[in-house]
Amino acid sequence: MKILPAIDIQNGRCVRLLKGDFKEVTEYSRDPLAQAKIFNSNHLNYLHIVDLDGAESGNQMNKGVITKILEIPDISIQVGGGIRTIQQVENMLEMGVSRIILGTALFQKNFIQDLKNHFDSSQIVLALDFKKINNVPTIHTHGWQDNSEIPLYQFISNQPFYSNILATDISLDGAMQGPSFSVYKDLLHLFPSINLIASGGIRSLDDLNNLKSMNINEAIIGKAIYEKNISLRDLDNDY
Repeated sequence: MKILPAIDIQNGRCVRLLKGDFKEVTEYSRDPLAQAKIFNSNHLNYLHIVDLDGAESGNQMNKGVITKILEIPDISIQVGGGIRTIQQVENMLEMGVSRIILGTALFQKNFIQDLKNHFDSSQIVLALDFKKINNVPTIHTHGWQDNSEIPLYQFISNQPFYSNILATDISLDGAMQGPSFSVYKDLLHLFPSINLIASGGIRSLDDLNNLKSMNINEAIIGKAIYEKNISLRDLDNDY
């Protein structure tokens, strides 16, 4: 299982939100570049980068920091937050970003078709952040604030072209209460060919082992690393 440490950038700082709430912010480093170098020096050289300012505003705000992170030798990154146009996707790929994380933009008219016309599916990650509404996982957009009213499973069933699915339970993100095992189990049962990327709530090596036993291919870890619940010495890009 591939491990992707998370670096969420807000106002030039490395932070974590609680349950997607921009008012519930914990700062862990004032230097995201230094944090990226720490991960890289511990053989974690595929990073998950989110421009929180971009996610909130709809405009990319931290490209300068991302450019510097890409200069680290042997680093690979996937980036999301504020990427809302085909041109922005193209620009980020030209910068050297390995995969582009897209959420809100997916709900713009004709956007998904334009993606198919311009980029290989391996370059795109569908970020499907969800909350359970009447016990139905339902996608939320625009920085996790707006309810799309589209069920998670329905959306995936209508997008067979894309296999990289980043599914985050917003109610668990940053809460250190464990990931959404039941939703992941359903996703793997309904869509066995997807590359499911687990995110939100991972708190321990036990959680990682359980995800691995479910045949989940990738996991994003943020707060559990920063709070030292999981040691970098216990991790590797291929856990």
